[in-house]
Amino acid sequence: MLHRAATIAVSLAGLPFILPHVVEDFGEGIGPRVGLSTPAVAFLLGGFLALQWLGLVLVGQDRRAGWIITIGVGIIWTAGAVFDHGREIAAGDFRSGAVSRLWVVGLVVSQTVTATLAWRGWRRGRRP
Repeated sequence: MLHRAATIAVSLAGLPFILPHVVEDFGEGIGPRVGLSTPAVAFLLGGFLALQWLGLVLVGQDRRAGWIITIGVGIIWTAGAVFDHGREIAAGDFRSGAVSRLWVVGLVVSQTVTATLAWRGWRRGRRP
């Protein structure tokens, strides 16, 4: 039970980093940058967040699918942030400065830890 609670808590603790970062992405024109309209990207983001929360609900029930969804979502958040912003952050020149870097670093740390905890929870569930 403690492992499930930790996975859920860490994932949710990432939201104060994810939300402002995504708002900033929209302000920077992420839709056209990825070849989609802003409403399409907003719809996809909503679906992705719904998937993240579904995974957490299922983790709370100790369901295998929840662990798998949570692993995948954590990896996607982390990989997306690192591939999209890693170079700029490493160079020290990123958007609004320190606060923008904090949002991305908080997102990456929280979702990496979430994916790791979920992987451990999934592995525990596989033991006979």
